[in-house]
Amino acid sequence: MPSGYRSSGVDFDDLFDPYVEGPLAQDSGRRIGGTDLSRRYAHIQYGSKRADVGHRINGMDVSNLWAARGSASYRLPFHGQDYSSGNGAKSNSSGSVTAEVQISLLSDGNFTVYCNSYGGGNDAIDRAAAGRWTPSGANPRDYEVQFTASDARPASFSTNAPSFSSLAESRSATVSISVPAASLSNERATVEIAVHLRRSGGSVQVSTVFATVAVAGWY
Repeated sequence: MPSGYRSSGVDFDDLFDPYVEGPLAQDSGRRIGGTDLSRRYAHIQYGSKRADVGHRINGMDVSNLWAARGSASYRLPFHGQDYSSGNGAKSNSSGSVTAEVQISLLSDGNFTVYCNSYGGGNDAIDRAAAGRWTPSGANPRDYEVQFTASDARPASFSTNAPSFSSLAESRSATVSISVPAASLSNERATVEIAVHLRRSGGSVQVSTVFATVAVAGWY
């Protein structure tokens, strides 16, 4: 059933994304069946603003309350994915052999996932995934991110966003593992990385990825 509210002849249901989860926007003063429209549409923090629709509350257009149709996103594009990096040392190599998976949310609104290997005669940089993390029309500076991880042992986990940090700067998290190249060592770990993203002051969306790293010496 259409909402009955229109802008330039188009019903609000075709202008705003439906509510799925998370907080509700403030009441709009527009009701259908006694229920405010803010219980019908997605909070704007999950998407982007559309053009004004000519309906105001306290002088503010209600398009500032809800996500434009087609813009709401509750998980990042890499949610639920598995990424892996392996490195086996070549015979007679020295030093250490390392494998790592790094996920980054960049300040330009893009994300990257790299699966890299270093040492052991097998240096390689592989961009395994890339895309946009920012909703259409949104400003990355309005968002904050925190990276956390499950027990990484025997690998290690590092991040420049251990607590919520502004995405006015690029932020990343890395799972890495190393062993001596000239050794019998053989190590492997799978780590769940949680990416906690919020529009500044808003509720948190959590997306997860699994990073598997494995290394082996040659000796």
